[in-house]
Amino acid sequence: MRPSAPALAALALATLPASLPLAAHVRQPQAAAAPAKVHKIEKLAENVYCIYGNGGNIGLVVTDKGAVLIDDQFEDIAPGLLEAVKSITDKPIKYLVNTHWHGDHTGANIVLEKQVTAIIAHTNVRSRLEKAQAKEGEKKGGLPEITVGFPDPKERAVMAIHLGGVEMHLLHQAAGHTDGDLVLGLPVAHVMHLGDLFFNGLIPYIDLESGGSLEGMIANADGLLAWIPEDVKLIPGHGPVGGKKDYARFRDFLKAVQAHVKANPKLSGKELDEAFDHKTWSDFKPLGKFLSYDKFFDIAAGRRPK
Repeated sequence: MRPSAPALAALALATLPASLPLAAHVRQPQAAAAPAKVHKIEKLAENVYCIYGNGGNIGLVVTDKGAVLIDDQFEDIAPGLLEAVKSITDKPIKYLVNTHWHGDHTGANIVLEKQVTAIIAHTNVRSRLEKAQAKEGEKKGGLPEITVGFPDPKERAVMAIHLGGVEMHLLHQAAGHTDGDLVLGLPVAHVMHLGDLFFNGLIPYIDLESGGSLEGMIANADGLLAWIPEDVKLIPGHGPVGGKKDYARFRDFLKAVQAHVKANPKLSGKELDEAFDHKTWSDFKPLGKFLSYDKFFDIAAGRRPK
């Protein structure tokens, strides 16, 4: 599924909550000018922050020897992102980590590559960005220089970053949202960035064409929930920062969707939507005009939405 520019523009206007802009997803629409002051900062722990804006949520870890940025939204609002970072620290950004390849998480790579020592991502993120940039008219640059894992997304992969006395862990469990998902954890601070393996209070977009699946989203959630601490703070790809209970609720919602789809294999996405127990799961909202419940049910069933 490759959303159209109008759909992306619609998603960029959606918010949850109203004070936290929800991002345009997957591909960046062409914008005439960068919106002013779109970034908002939430402190999660000592020297650990979440930055909200027009795109996937961004994580920032500050150490004595530099900062680590997790995702970067879009090229056109990169100046605002850098301004937000500078309001927190005067330390340079040492590493940029991409949680997956979608443009609302990697769009500013092309700007930040000039400032960071290295961009880090799963192996499949680099290959998918290379493929996307090979198309006529696409900008080139911002590719990860350090890659984690193997092309086969079933291969579990881990990596550690040690910077300024701070230890950070990168983990790829299996394909979920895409075939190149990474989570970043800070053991001492009890903070994790889950990328688009977690949509807090929102129905998730799952990129079937990039190896994602509902089953993979559930498997990743089950794996992480088995060991993350009770007091962990979780940065989702979209939606407000949550905790373990919020992630468990999201996992349970996905399992309810899975059971509903399996029990009604012949129903269309629209029919699945109409028959679903929305009252029990009313806390999960559509992704603006970008992803409605009927389209989400088609994706959950492994079908490309019309």
